[in-house]
Amino acid sequence: MGEKVAADWFVRKVGESPVQELEGIEMYRVLSGTGLDKAGCEYVTLDSGKELEPHVHKKGHAFILVLEGSGEVYLDGKYSPIEKLSMINIPPGVEHGLRALDEPLVVYGFQVPPIIEGDEDADIYFTKGNRKGTVSEIKT
Repeated sequence: MGEKVAADWFVRKVGESPVQELEGIEMYRVLSGTGLDKAGCEYVTLDSGKELEPHVHKKGHAFILVLEGSGEVYLDGKYSPIEKLSMINIPPGVEHGLRALDEPLVVYGFQVPPIIEGDEDADIYFTKGNRKGTVSEIKT
């Protein structure tokens, strides 16, 4: 038998995960307390008309899975349509953003290494204004 990995929980709902905020957008940190320290995953809902501005991750390779809704993804200078079950592969350094159109856009964002380190530091650099993104403290 293999070595057991310490976990804070075994079964929970997404809404029971710790929550952080980035640019006014709530993110549920679904891997928190799992022992999967080398990966990040957030459950995010963008309300209709809401946008996560174009940005880059200097270290993190991201993968986004659209769970519900439709919208657009910005990748290296152009917008492309996305919808339920679209998958988006984003290597480090690739400028990207998300925009919900007429309905909310619900996604899982996976990253290796995690783009959020601890409670407030993030590997998120917004193109507009050349600024580093910050996240709020975890809410419980």
